[in-house]
Amino acid sequence: MNKLAFLLLLALGIHRYEGVGNNADGFSLKPVRWTVVGGSSPRDIVSGRTVPITVQAEIAKGWHIYSLTQKPGGPIPLRLQLIGAPDVVVRGVIKAPKPERTFDKNFGIETELYSGSPRFTIPVGVSGRSGSGVRKFQVAARYQVCSDKLCLPPRVDSVGAAVRIAGRR
Repeated sequence: MNKLAFLLLLALGIHRYEGVGNNADGFSLKPVRWTVVGGSSPRDIVSGRTVPITVQAEIAKGWHIYSLTQKPGGPIPLRLQLIGAPDVVVRGVIKAPKPERTFDKNFGIETELYSGSPRFTIPVGVSGRSGSGVRKFQVAARYQVCSDKLCLPPRVDSVGAAVRIAGRR
């Protein structure tokens, strides 16, 4: 970072903080942290079937993200996808909590948002032709996080997950 940018950030009182929550100045450049509920140990699955994997967003107080069903023309909606193992796919509809709906004067539309600790359950499936063994992959979350004062640029965070595939039963 060049000296001018550093001084500008210092003057504004913005300090980088990698954890969830606010620092002493009440600002964080990363106010959302993603985890796999139950840890990243492999979930058992049979070839051709699905297994639910739940991810949770820990959203710092005063911040929110937008729903999977946020309409176009405003903020960036949440998108969850699986990356890294070609035979591991989302098979079905991702279960999400009911979002809070509110008119956002900054975007001029009704928005659907989550705050706190929302959980999203992804139906993870594997092909009937998948061989047995462990498949490691990433659950990638693309989202935009905003407060009542500002929005940070969209970002992609990912968390590791795995399935252990057994032969067809």
